[in-house]
Amino acid sequence: MLPRTIYISGGTGFVGRALCAHILKSAPHISGSESAGVTLYVQTRRPEHHRHRVIKFVKNYQQLPEAVAPDAIINLAGAPIADERWSNKRKQMLQDSRVAATEALLASVEAAGHMPDTLLNASAVGFYGSNTTGEIDENAGRGEGFAADLCASWETAAMGFSRLGTRVCLMRIGVVLGDGGVLAKLLPLFKMGLGGPIGHGKQGMSWIHIDDLCRLFMTALFNPEYTGALNCTAPHPVPQRVFARELGRQLGRPACLPTPASVLRLVYGQMAEELLIGGQYVLPGCVSAAGFKFEYDRLETALKSVLN
Repeated sequence: MLPRTIYISGGTGFVGRALCAHILKSAPHISGSESAGVTLYVQTRRPEHHRHRVIKFVKNYQQLPEAVAPDAIINLAGAPIADERWSNKRKQMLQDSRVAATEALLASVEAAGHMPDTLLNASAVGFYGSNTTGEIDENAGRGEGFAADLCASWETAAMGFSRLGTRVCLMRIGVVLGDGGVLAKLLPLFKMGLGGPIGHGKQGMSWIHIDDLCRLFMTALFNPEYTGALNCTAPHPVPQRVFARELGRQLGRPACLPTPASVLRLVYGQMAEELLIGGQYVLPGCVSAAGFKFEYDRLETALKSVLN
């Protein structure tokens, strides 16, 4: 059964906006009644970033009306991880915006005496570390590096909700393809014919179409089979050079100018080493076993959908 009241932290970002729209569009169909509705409470200090006026905006969990106890919580909050070099100050900000924020959210839920049925907590395939060889699924252990440590700490904080009897899903998200995110940064370069692979281009790129990601979140919301770590990636990851070539092909532009790894290391340091130069081939083992069907399981069709 679809939760009727959902609290979303981080609901005004690229993924959050798409997910809110998907929930509002799909809820009547899933619940089986045109009159049945879902109330969304979205935590943000910038409600003007969102188009949907039916959403109820709050500054924090404590601002929820006294009679409201969310059936489900979706935690997407977190400062962008790849926007700048990882200084010690930046690392602390990334940690606080994920781990400390999730711990604070749990404390607020407990203080209110609430016991949500479900928590969908964002994480990332960075959990597995970089430079992983071969395909991996949820059975793979935690990797090495700051990104892996950050994801592991974030997931540990989220699992604290289990003491409330809450079903916790750890959504390990890959590169999201949609109208925003990484493509928004890449398209200007590729349209000018200046795009290309990063370094040797052999590193794995585990991606997912934004529509499939939203559908996966929706499925996890009301299906109790979904629990624990869930890889939110399409079933066919590709080498980074294949991604660059396909993006260039669909834009009708050359994509053969590699970005030297040495330059990225010089400019971005550890962040470049782990997120740009490194990579992994991640498979959605658990969700595929549960019967989830990807609408966009191949890169060609995913990029075509987004670019058109």
